[in-house]
Order: sequence, then C-alpha cells, then structure tokens
Amino acid sequence: MHASVPASSDSVNLKRILDDLKISYWLTDLDFILLDVNTTFLEFAGASRTNLIGRDVRTLISTEEIQMVEHNVGLLREGRQSVQFELYVYGSRNREKIPVLFHLSSNSDVKGRPVSVNILLVDISQQKRMRDELEKEKRMLQSILFGIRDCVSIFDADGRYMFGSPESASLHCGRTVPLLPLGAQGPVELALPVEGQLRQFIGEIRPIYDHQGRLFAHAETLTDVTDNVRLAEKERELFHFKREMRRSELQTEMIGGDRSMQGVFETVVRCAEVDSNVLITGETGVGKEVAARAIHSQSHRKDKPFVAVNCGALPEALLESELFGHVKGAFTGAISDRAGLFREAHEGTLFLDEIGELNMSMQVKLLRVLQERKVRPVGSDRFYPVDVRFICATNRNLSANAQQGKFRLDLYYRIAVIPLAIPPLRERLQDILRLAGHFIDKHQKKNRRHLKTLSIAAQQLLQQYHWPGNIRELENAIEHALAMSRENEITPAHLPLQLLYPDTIVSVAAHQADLASAVDGQTKRRERECRAITDALSRHEGNLGAVAEELGISRVTLWRKRKKYFRLQSGPAPKR
Repeated sequence: MHASVPASSDSVNLKRILDDLKISYWLTDLDFILLDVNTTFLEFAGASRTNLIGRDVRTLISTEEIQMVEHNVGLLREGRQSVQFELYVYGSRNREKIPVLFHLSSNSDVKGRPVSVNILLVDISQQKRMRDELEKEKRMLQSILFGIRDCVSIFDADGRYMFGSPESASLHCGRTVPLLPLGAQGPVELALPVEGQLRQFIGEIRPIYDHQGRLFAHAETLTDVTDNVRLAEKERELFHFKREMRRSELQTEMIGGDRSMQGVFETVVRCAEVDSNVLITGETGVGKEVAARAIHSQSHRKDKPFVAVNCGALPEALLESELFGHVKGAFTGAISDRAGLFREAHEGTLFLDEIGELNMSMQVKLLRVLQERKVRPVGSDRFYPVDVRFICATNRNLSANAQQGKFRLDLYYRIAVIPLAIPPLRERLQDILRLAGHFIDKHQKKNRRHLKTLSIAAQQLLQQYHWPGNIRELENAIEHALAMSRENEITPAHLPLQLLYPDTIVSVAAHQADLASAVDGQTKRRERECRAITDALSRHEGNLGAVAEELGISRVTLWRKRKKYFRLQSGPAPKR
C-alpha cells in the first residue's frame, strides 16, 4: 500500500525526527528536483535552503553514479515501494565525495499514483573506513598466507570455509569444511593427492579466540613433508651404506667371518658412532686392543691420539704418575714435568688394558676423572680439563668382582656403558685358517721369494687345537712354523710341540700348576702360623708359657717354631 503525500505538519515532524537522528532527508518530485530538505542535510552540504530547493539532485551526485540513481527511480515508477543502494555525494568541503546509503520510497496520491520521492541519506563514511580497514587487514592477512609455503585455511566457528592461501583451494578440492576434525589434538599425518601424485602432509587445526575469549574461527595448517620424508629416507640409506662401508673397512683391522664375530663387528661399528665408554671383555689373547683400536679408527676421534696403557704392568706409584703426570720434584727422580697419558690422549682415546688389576685407591682416582673430566698431576695443585674417550679391557668378570667388593661397582657402571665381549678362538673355528693365512702374510713380507702355504694336515691340526692362548698363541705358532720350515709348505712337523702333543703338554702344565698350588698353600700356611705366634707373643709380652697355652702347643714346639720363623725372616731369633 503506497503512502499518501504527507501534510506539511507531518513533513515538519518527520524532518525534526530525522534531524535528531542526524539523518539527511530529501523530498523530490519524479524528475528528481528537490522540493524540500532537512536541517541535517543543510549542515552536511554547507548550503542554504534557497540554494537547494528547485535544484536537480543529479548536480549533487557524482557523474558516474547518475545512471544508478535513474535506474532505481525507474524501479519506483514501475511500482517498487522502496529501494536502497550506496553511492557518493558531494560534501561541503571542496566537493569532497562522501559515501552515503540511499533509501528511496515513493509518495502516492489518493489514486495510488507516485507523485514524489522520499530520500534518506545516511553518512556511512565511518563504516566505510572501518570496512576498508578490515578489507585491508584481510588482504594483508591473505598476502601473508599466500607467502607461507604451508597450506593455511581459515574456517568460521562452525567450520565453514572463509578464505585461505592459494594451496588451500587445490588441496581441499572444493570442500568447504576442514580436512581435519575440529578439536583434533596435536599434529596429524595424512596423505593427499596433488597433481596426480600422493604427497605426505602434517596437519594441525587450532581454534582462534577473540579478545574476550570467544571462539570465532579455526586455522587449519597443512605442511607438505614429502620432500623431508624422502630426504630422511635417503639419509637413512646413506647412513646404512656408511655403516656397511665401516664394517667392510673393519674387516681389514679385525679378521673374522664366523657368525659369533658378526655381532662383535656390529657392536664395534655402533661404538664408533657414539662417544660412550666401552668395556671389552674376553680371554687373554683374543685381540681386545685390536678391537679398541678399530673403534678409535672408525670414530670421529680417529685423527687424534690413541693411547694404550696396561694397568697390570706398572706398580701403583708409577701408574699414577704415568696416567696423571707429575711436576718436577714431586718425588725422587721427577727431574721434569710430565703431562701424563690422560692429557696426551686429549680429544682422542685412552685404552686402559687389564683394568681389573687396579687397586681400590687407583679406582677412586679414575672414577673422579670420569666424573669431573679433569686431572691433577702428582705434586701439583692445578687441575687440567681432559676430553677423552675411555675404552677399557679385562679378562676378569668385573661384574662378579664388583658384587664381591673386589671392584668398585660405581666405577664398573661408568666404564661398562657399552659392553663388548670377544669370543675365544676355539669358538671361531671358521676364522682359524683365515687368521693363519693373515699371519703368514704378515711375517713373510720381508722375503717374498719363498711364499709359504699350509698343508692340508697342518690346516687340520690348527682347526683341532683348542687354542688356550687364542689369537696371540696362533700368531706365535705361525711365526714358529715359518722359522722352522725350509720348504714352501708348512707341515705339522713345523708347528710347535703343544699343537702336536696337546694332551701331554696339558698334563705337564696341569701337574706344574698343582705343584705350584701346593707350594703356594704351604707358604700361606706358614705365614698364618708365623703371624699367630707373633701376635700371641705381643699380647703376652714374650711369656712363652702363656703363648704355648693359648696356641695349644708345648713350650718346646713353640721354641722350635719361633726359632725357625725368625731365622727365615731376619736371621737368628732374638735372645731373651
């Protein structure tokens, strides 16, 4: 139903209401000629009423927007009750273009025919600026997202797509919902088709909250990790290839094809890849030092010193000086400063052979070095930092010794971070002939005119022998055979006697061991008896009767034993 032309009083009231609301008002005829305006528009335009009434509205509108106005007026003429649109009008300052929301509605006569037009003009310049700022921020955000290699998609609170980076559209394939479920915790691995190829992604979706803590959006990030995955696979392949190369190189340092040695080689290679302390165990002669040198030569310390010391070959005082060093005048014979093996092995490897031979005092000092990584030379008050990789070796069961209190348990745990057990030669039957061939080549290098080989009988003999001295004994046997042989072939006759007659040699050795044990037992028994007599004499202040009674022997026996032990220790017995 069309509104009729308002009376003058109604028009005045309407203009007052609009003035209070700060909304500009025009009343025009159907030709767009101004019939009336309100005070708000006069202030807005900076003009008087007399200058505006009767003026063509199109003179107040930018030229490029006149067609829009005429189009909307045409809609009113066709019977549309009202229309609304945005355009620019000229303001009061230098014909400044101001964005305005136009609302047009027609006034009809009593017959329903449109006779005039009500136009409300709402200044939306502030809203326009805010909208432009928001659009600017949106474009800036999009440009940031476009510059990120990852696929970033923004969804509203209900999970509906809003906008995203260029990759977003191709990955979502027209989907308007996230690829990841809303509320998914942590990164998620997924595979997505990209240009006909399946690629690997790490996806994550996070909620976005406003300054009041209200959820208003979700950000989904998809990172293409296909190249990283492939690179990691290549790196793993290269790592395993390098490990196999190290294993191959290790074969030239440690000879062994027996299955029991494959685990040893694997452990040696892994030890070389880390810097942890290693404890090598095995019988005498199995090649513990060779394994230690192999670990060093395969490690990142290979260009630094490898220093070896036999802990059982040196007395305690000398061993401390050798390991820790000393300053001039620290003891008799210390005529100059000595750095010590710890410092000589700085940034390299220190190999402590026969570590089980250390007494408790040296064990404590070694433990301190392992803990503090610094040493103090004998006679000095200065500490020196050392960066040393420790490799220890023993033929003892240090674990059992530690449980029995014969070796410090804390030191054992420090040096046995990685245990490496080398099997005896008798458990490596496949390696005996290979090692024998190696030692033949090694010891006949100086005389290549007479290359020697092992006869079938000699080979069988070598494989049948139990090798109590392990690889060291095998090398000695080959060196002996090379010296004894005048022909090009080594026969059993050229090998040491213990290989030809192992049972006899073992029996003799066992008899000698039993004899030595018996003699040792007698010596210890005499020492205990002498100590008991000496202690009793001390308690009873030399009273032989009291001593004999305590020991349960006669005075004559006591006198005879006392005379015998004093003569053995220090010559004739002292007279009372």
